[in-house]
Amino acid sequence: MFGKKDNNNGIKPISNSSSPSSNVTYIAEDCEIKGSIESNGNARVDGKVEGTISIAGDLVIGQTAVLQANLEAQTISISGEVHGNVKAKDLLELASTSRLYGDINTKQLKIDQGARFVGSSNYEEATSSPSLNTSTPEKKKEDEKK
Repeated sequence: MFGKKDNNNGIKPISNSSSPSSNVTYIAEDCEIKGSIESNGNARVDGKVEGTISIAGDLVIGQTAVLQANLEAQTISISGEVHGNVKAKDLLELASTSRLYGDINTKQLKIDQGARFVGSSNYEEATSSPSLNTSTPEKKKEDEKK
């Protein structure tokens, strides 16, 4: 669209088929934003952001991006640098060029060789299966004794 420069570094472009909307927000490499960004569609960030980013669809952080922000989206793909906590409702992908300094909360995590991650990660379980029994046989015996 804007001179098609391909430096995704293995990250797939945003697909409108899995998004709640066909809106795409793009923050260019030479753009700097301080504050909150919210969108019901998808977004791609190649510039600098300081604040929070909350996206209903997919979020792609390009290789040239430098973020001092907390992120939340359905699917997040990071190729650049992020200082902040990340919550991906479905999948978080860290490309080989990514640098993430913060905590992760996601259902699925993919980390390519060479990616840097400093922080902790939490697995977000699906809330649709409340009947899931996580008790071990030993714990069940202890509970029965009480």
